[in-house]
Amino acid sequence: MNRTTRAVLRYTREDLKWILPVALFLGILGECLGLAALYLGEEENASQIVLGVLLAITFLISTIVSIVYLANQFNMFLSFSTTRQGLVAGILLHSLRISILQTVIALVWGTLDTLVRRSLGGAYPLPWQWIPWPVWPLAVLLPVWIGLFLGGLIQRFGAKGFWCAYLVFLLGTTGISQWLPPVIDVLRPLPWQIPAAVLLVLAAGLAALSLRWMRRATV
Repeated sequence: MNRTTRAVLRYTREDLKWILPVALFLGILGECLGLAALYLGEEENASQIVLGVLLAITFLISTIVSIVYLANQFNMFLSFSTTRQGLVAGILLHSLRISILQTVIALVWGTLDTLVRRSLGGAYPLPWQWIPWPVWPLAVLLPVWIGLFLGGLIQRFGAKGFWCAYLVFLLGTTGISQWLPPVIDVLRPLPWQIPAAVLLVLAAGLAALSLRWMRRATV
């Protein structure tokens, strides 16, 4: 298992080369949008726009990488692997390191941007002062979870499992204005810890189930 995990991490190490160029491009894009905010008179929101753009797009990239390896190319890796456990562990660790690196780069860039703006005058909040703390672990772990869940669905149900999940996602997002308010009304009397605990248990259960399906995968 350890040998396969290390082999996967070595094979996917090439992906680390594009992290800094992509982060630089996204940082410049965010700064351009920040300048546009200054031009439009939204100076107090400029630093938040820069970090928001970085976090949103790096989250999307991390999710795509996770889906590509855990769902799209998993069977290709499986045909060369001697142990499913090592293969799954290696891909999960690679997806996690991509997600961690991109989130850290976004945080550092946003912090430096805010400090520079503070030195030029103005009281701008640092990233951890205006972004709720649960956002940071979610930004790191959710892309990996999405890839693992979709990969498990594909291994268990084939392509139809992926497309069913995609259809549910589309229906849920397009009709969010219809089902979200009633759900909020039901949950409002409850302490926030209860729905949070339910979501965590559900996410952990689905991750464990997906992991089981992937460990039983065949070419």
